[in-house]
Amino acid sequence: MSKPLIELITCNAGDWSVLRVNLGEDFESQGHSIPNHEWIRLIKLLGFEVEEKLISDEDMEYGNH
Repeated sequence: MSKPLIELITCNAGDWSVLRVNLGEDFESQGHSIPNHEWIRLIKLLGFEVEEKLISDEDMEYGNH
């Protein structure tokens, strides 16, 4: 099986992005930015497990992750 092509398309102005892949089922996300949940959806589509964690700002600041 060949590896899927993941495309991240941007423009010179940097105000719009398109993220897409064709892997049996089409995946596309576009907008002024690509939010984390869309990247996670793509990674899961590629067969990886993803663990999401929500920590406090203080823990993030002090590297407690």
